[in-house]
Amino acid sequence: MKGAINQFWKIVIVSALISFASACNHFRPCVDLKQFLHFFSMDLIGEPYGATDINAISGNQGLTVAVNQEGTITVFKWPNPSFYDQVKYMTSGREKPRMGALPNEGIFAGIYYQTDSEQGFFWLRDLTHQQSYLGPGSVAVKTRYFHNQLGLEIDQIDLVDSDADVFWRNFEIRKLEGSRVKLARVIVYAHFAPKVSKSERLPLTDWCLDELGNSTLKWNSAKDLFLQEKQGTDLSTKKGSSIALAYGFDRKARSHQAGYDYTCSLKRNPRDPFLRAGEDNPADSDFAKGKVSAGISVDLNFDQAGRAQTSFVISAASEPKQALQLMESSRAKGFSQALAETEKYWRDLLKKVPLPDTDDERIQEVALRSIITILLGYCKDFDAIVASVSTQPPYGEDWPRDGSYINEALLAAGFGDLVRKHNLFYLKVQSQPGNRLRKVPAGNWASNYFADGIPGFPVLWWEIDETGLALWTLYRYYEFSRDREYLEQVYPAIKRAADFFTEFKDPKTGLTRRAYESDETQKFASFRGALSAYLGLNYAVQAAEAMNDEPSREKWSARREELERLIFDRYYDPACNRWVRFEQFRGNCAEPSLGWETAMMFWPADLLALPDPRAEAAARDGWKEIEPSFSGQRERGLYEMYGLLSLAKIWKDQPEQMDLLRKALVWEANVPLTNTGLFGEVWLKIGDQVYAGQSQPQLWQHALFYLAALETFGEKSAQTEK
Repeated sequence: MKGAINQFWKIVIVSALISFASACNHFRPCVDLKQFLHFFSMDLIGEPYGATDINAISGNQGLTVAVNQEGTITVFKWPNPSFYDQVKYMTSGREKPRMGALPNEGIFAGIYYQTDSEQGFFWLRDLTHQQSYLGPGSVAVKTRYFHNQLGLEIDQIDLVDSDADVFWRNFEIRKLEGSRVKLARVIVYAHFAPKVSKSERLPLTDWCLDELGNSTLKWNSAKDLFLQEKQGTDLSTKKGSSIALAYGFDRKARSHQAGYDYTCSLKRNPRDPFLRAGEDNPADSDFAKGKVSAGISVDLNFDQAGRAQTSFVISAASEPKQALQLMESSRAKGFSQALAETEKYWRDLLKKVPLPDTDDERIQEVALRSIITILLGYCKDFDAIVASVSTQPPYGEDWPRDGSYINEALLAAGFGDLVRKHNLFYLKVQSQPGNRLRKVPAGNWASNYFADGIPGFPVLWWEIDETGLALWTLYRYYEFSRDREYLEQVYPAIKRAADFFTEFKDPKTGLTRRAYESDETQKFASFRGALSAYLGLNYAVQAAEAMNDEPSREKWSARREELERLIFDRYYDPACNRWVRFEQFRGNCAEPSLGWETAMMFWPADLLALPDPRAEAAARDGWKEIEPSFSGQRERGLYEMYGLLSLAKIWKDQPEQMDLLRKALVWEANVPLTNTGLFGEVWLKIGDQVYAGQSQPQLWQHALFYLAALETFGEKSAQTEK
């Protein structure tokens, strides 16, 4: 009773907090409850957390920066891709201007200009623009803007330095023939909302509570830059935490304004630099404390060819001294050297990555971008890998379900060392003696974790399929490497999980007990749970054999064989020749079949193979479930690539079926993703436009695409030099 009362008050407090945040956020809700419920019933109608406004990312596995199509910085995560997001930015709907973000949210630039007859100002984001990476193996993002009336062309190149937590934004401005511009300045508007804390199982701080945070902003005249600081205690760890951001141009600024957020702060003097950006000579202001924002301008010096260049630089560190040192060394290095070094770093890192063996350059490009995206989601300080660098939705956590497939892609791409480290992270965060997690049975994992091992996303406590897939990936690295020392390290975790699956048995049915499955918000005992337990035990048995642990091998083998028999007896429907999720669906052919969910039986569970007619039924239903997406019969969808990958495993000797899969992958590489090659968790059609939605870049989708492309087309070495 006491637990129920405590849970009731938690719900009341969280509801009150979310309502307050909604009001403070100009009534932009953290979550659209209707869409949220539809999302978790897999009846997608949109993006319940607001639209993910990300079109490209750059990073170094520490500092991670995302920009939207207009070149606005919408995510600025430091010290790692998991936490904390330091920029103020929040959307509310894809159909709205700026997707519902307020006019002064994010970090973006504008141009003040003078001609012989006029003066004026414009934000780059309001111009016609194009965006792309500098190359297939690059993490530098170029956004090109066109101002036809003034005869200006502007290239903005965004880059996170591979060697330091420093972000570069380089501007090259070109006056075209006949341009009337005589004088011009670049103004950068920076609206940071520094964070030093996160909440266990409630990841709202980074995005929905931006309006509540304060920081100190000071102009350092000796260094010609702003220093923005925040100190505090991380509520999830109870430890001190701090952030220092230093930012300025690579040359002396013309003006600088420290001001207050006009949409949120009660302070109005000095004014928000967003409102002063068009002034010719705005008075400098040096200090603001609270809900602050900053503006810095610099004069452009055009050469005889009508070209001018300048760079805006941001460094991030835990202490001001470190941030200032980073700025000093970066300015001394310069953008050109930073770009050359970072391009070389990624070119060397990727040169041995296998790519699909096809002449279709888009397939190869998206495959390589998928591996880059996965590498950018790796948190080098903790060895976790996030589901997405996105803050909205708050997917900057490590899900073992996603992580198992991400590991498989990393193994295929030649990054086994990262998989080893990642699995040792899973060893550390498992619920076990010395690390018992609330409401997570011993031997299992929380649904997801921040990079430092704190449970993150609040929907579910633990999920049975994640435990099965975690067992798979823990063994898979040993199968790949034959690293005996590694297996000895992780075997205790394998043993705890396999023992749990052996004991987690319904005494009436012999199947698994009720558990959370695949993001569903209520517990079930279904095909998913039984197959997940079978999958995990299948690999645990192999681990026991390698460890010469005969008692465990016998115990786990017996339970695995029992589950195998029950899965065929209870979930295959011979009358309708199909697989069902619930036993009571058998015999009623009007009930839905499992569709693409049966794919796990082919791989990685290795429970079914052709020419077994039950395998043919599973493959038929799997294709039937996903094919309408590729033939234009759907307005939205998700996870089709999971089916494609597993079908490629079972159809590898059937040319006609493989041709269907290749055509489907061409659709995947060209339609439901950003022009820069990023997948969302879902795709949705609005009017005639198909959008990647919900947490792009979604690393699980990228892992699935890469693996499916290799399986379907075969593989060849990367050619990133071109």
